[in-house]
Amino acid sequence: MADEADIATDYIDRAIALELHKRQQNTVVKIGAKFCKDCGVDMPVERRQFGFQLCKECAEETERRKALFADN
Repeated sequence: MADEADIATDYIDRAIALELHKRQQNTVVKIGAKFCKDCGVDMPVERRQFGFQLCKECAEETERRKALFADN
């Protein structure tokens, strides 16, 4: 007969297995945009390989704006 510790261990094992399965499903390689979504310039191959949607300049500007208007 299973005690509370065994039941808790089974629950944790199932939760970990589910999260690992979800993580495996999310590892699909994403190809970035051919052109920057903001300014339309050609995206460098290196940025596309990492799945980026914005060129370096537009990404930096977006981050700057986020930092400027972030709640502190």
